[in-house]
Amino acid sequence: MNDWKDAALLLVGHGSSRLVTSRQATDRLAAEIRRRNLFAEVEACFWKEAPFLSLDLVAARTVYIVPNFAGEGAFTRRLIPQKLGLTGTKSIIGGRRLIYTEPVGCHPRLPNLLRLRAEELCRKNRIAPENTGLLIIGHGSRQPGGVSATPEAVANALRDMNRFARVATAYLEQAPFVGDWPHLIDSGQIIAAPWLISEGMHASEDLPPHFGLNTPRGGPVTSHGRTIWLMDGIGRDDEVAEMIFDHIRQAEAMSLPN
Repeated sequence: MNDWKDAALLLVGHGSSRLVTSRQATDRLAAEIRRRNLFAEVEACFWKEAPFLSLDLVAARTVYIVPNFAGEGAFTRRLIPQKLGLTGTKSIIGGRRLIYTEPVGCHPRLPNLLRLRAEELCRKNRIAPENTGLLIIGHGSRQPGGVSATPEAVANALRDMNRFARVATAYLEQAPFVGDWPHLIDSGQIIAAPWLISEGMHASEDLPPHFGLNTPRGGPVTSHGRTIWLMDGIGRDDEVAEMIFDHIRQAEAMSLPN
């Protein structure tokens, strides 16, 4: 049973100082969870725009902090914990009990959710998944070594499902770069699937031109002799709320006893 009626949920997004769309996925998710009336408080906050990440946004003595990020990286491992003074999954600060969960994008059910979305796109367009390539596009990092663990794990899970002709990965800020996609995947029909939470600059401006589009999602279009569809990022799915609850339960179990 969930016993969160006296607790607060702080959903942490990246946000943007320039694009209002960057916050929409996190705001929408917070509104959906708030509607379910499971927590005393549900607040969305952001790294790069107001309301900025702060424990002052909620008053409850128990706070669940969930990074609405597509995977592990500098923000989830270092920057967010440092900003809040967290010492691990569980922290006690100023008499308040703080539970820090894994990023939303690390949930083990997400690869299957992506598979279902891609298969539905195939069904609507009357194409066979087994004749279609799936290109998973992660953010990556310009730092030495990059950040690719989550997208690569997702790609491996989808390969194991054996539903698509080929599953490849590409990145916005590290090699293999998304601009090189014609050399990364050889299928005649390709679904490009951004492993991104937000609808910010990357989804709205950076990705579409690589595939001959000017909108964050769409298709079919023809580019480099292939037929391509560009899907939404993973932050749009209603099922993500249930995955957040799973993350909270897991973090709560890991943090006991105190």
